[in-house]
Amino acid sequence: MADSDKNIRITTSKNKTTTPKIVFTGSSAGSSVITLEVLDDNTISFTSNEGQIFSLDNNLTSGTIWSVNDVSGLPILRASAGATISMAEYGGNVGIGDSNPLHKFSVKGALAIGSTNTNNYTVFRFPAAGSGQTYILPSAYPGTGVSVLQSDTAGNLLWVASGSGGGSGSVNSGTAGSVAFYPANGTAVSGTSLIQVASTGTAVSFYANVDIYAQNDLRLFNSGSSFFTGLQAGANGVNYTLTFPASAPGSGAGFSMFMTDSTGNMSFGGFIQGTGTSLLVSGTGVTIRNKRPLLLTFSSGYTPATGTTADAVVLRLPESFTDGLTSVTWVPRRAFIRTETFSTGSTLINLQYSAGIGTFTSTNLIGGAGLSVGGAGIAESSSTNFTASTLTSGTKLRVNFSSINASHSSFLIYLQLEEL
Repeated sequence: MADSDKNIRITTSKNKTTTPKIVFTGSSAGSSVITLEVLDDNTISFTSNEGQIFSLDNNLTSGTIWSVNDVSGLPILRASAGATISMAEYGGNVGIGDSNPLHKFSVKGALAIGSTNTNNYTVFRFPAAGSGQTYILPSAYPGTGVSVLQSDTAGNLLWVASGSGGGSGSVNSGTAGSVAFYPANGTAVSGTSLIQVASTGTAVSFYANVDIYAQNDLRLFNSGSSFFTGLQAGANGVNYTLTFPASAPGSGAGFSMFMTDSTGNMSFGGFIQGTGTSLLVSGTGVTIRNKRPLLLTFSSGYTPATGTTADAVVLRLPESFTDGLTSVTWVPRRAFIRTETFSTGSTLINLQYSAGIGTFTSTNLIGGAGLSVGGAGIAESSSTNFTASTLTSGTKLRVNFSSINASHSSFLIYLQLEEL
């Protein structure tokens, strides 16, 4: 600007109808200048050729104390006597740390909200990386009770009652004090897609699949919570499901075992003993054996000395035929005697057994007085009545002629046993 254009002109206007003013000129005549006027109410007003720029009022109890205006005269920034500051109330944006704000209020950096009586504050800020999101607040307060804010994928925020779930569908409210977890993707739920922890008891209810990854265990602890039984998936390459039986084994079924078909449907199967097998079930396991017959021949064509005597031949029950070592159980099935004689007298024979070494002091194996045979010619007799229901490997057996007919000869005596 030229030195000749520089000027400050003061007009007092005392005793005049015009207002006192100061005109600040820095450029050539005709350019916009700034004029300071004192209005009739003592308001100081700064104007230009385009309108009022700034005004300052001396009234500190009501109305606007000062304001900065746009070209139309509407305030861009103003302060009231009631300690209210208004910015961009009729248009435009406010930027803090932002020279070109795109929104009504834009903050670049962290926004801290502090309490009125302490130095504590809460900070909100945008993440270090991101493209920006828009969240739309709910249009009304939440209903009764305690609620939390939830957002859908479009950023619409809504109030959701705390503990009752989410989504747009109806939910199961549960019982008083219960905690329910619903899908987090905003889809509708019907009250069954949840995990619920009841307010009473210790049950956790699942209404959906429970996935345990990386071959981790489902662990069931003992009553002292010191040791557990774990269940884990195998190294399978395809999915399959085992479905438990719908009910426990029926009464009288005894011991049962789990069985499954090719589709994974499981059932309880009872142990069925065949005609050629034996089944031993205990609290520690199940033993299935093929039944084996054992025929012990004590005499064949044998004629003992006259009188009462015990046979010197002792037979020992063997161990398992499979390995010759494992002790097995034998069940007496039939004792048989045959003899030839021309006399009508009789002979009484006992089978004795002993589990140890030494004298036979144990009970007679054949029930009653023993096995009796008599009559002229060929005589036979047998018994299935035994004082011992089972015998074990290592048991000693022998024949004892309690009484004998002197004319009896060619004795055939045997005992039929069966392995369990």
